[in-house]
Amino acid sequence: MSGSGGERPPDGPGRDEDPTGGAGDPPGRRSRRPDLDDARKAIRRDLDASVYARRRRRQDARRDALEREQFDPSPPTDDDWTVPDRDGLRRLPAAPEPLGDLLGDLMESRGWSARLRASTLFARWEEVVGADVARNCEPVRLVGGVLVVTATSPSWATQLRYLAGDLQLAVNRALGEPVVERVEVRVSR
Repeated sequence: MSGSGGERPPDGPGRDEDPTGGAGDPPGRRSRRPDLDDARKAIRRDLDASVYARRRRRQDARRDALEREQFDPSPPTDDDWTVPDRDGLRRLPAAPEPLGDLLGDLMESRGWSARLRASTLFARWEEVVGADVARNCEPVRLVGGVLVVTATSPSWATQLRYLAGDLQLAVNRALGEPVVERVEVRVSR
């Protein structure tokens, strides 16, 4: 019977046995040995921890080098500006700028200054033109140096057209700069 094809050699692996002993399992598949899986997980954890530890050491070294560069051994004086830091006080390279200057620069860069001036004019309209004129007309918009004003009646519109130069001077004086170049009068409907 040793020559028949249905027999297997006595020293070869059987169908239920794993010839690799569980070490050759494809990734993502749990082996038949849970202690081997736990060992693999522990190795991965150790590798991750060492990678993160190296990264933290590099970051700490960079921070230390930066602190050494910026270290000033002289004690702070009244002219120095310091701010609180997690390690104590940190000296600023220059004095802080006033907030009003920063806001003014921001408003100019965004083009908000003209709108702010126009809103100031609208809020102070009665003060600028007087109570009698303010009851019969109101500002509509200020765009590109043109102030558009609506009057309550055609007769008031005519009178405001005659007073346009005086109205322009009064508005520019109230705003503090020559913003209005021309006054346009319309009748409200």
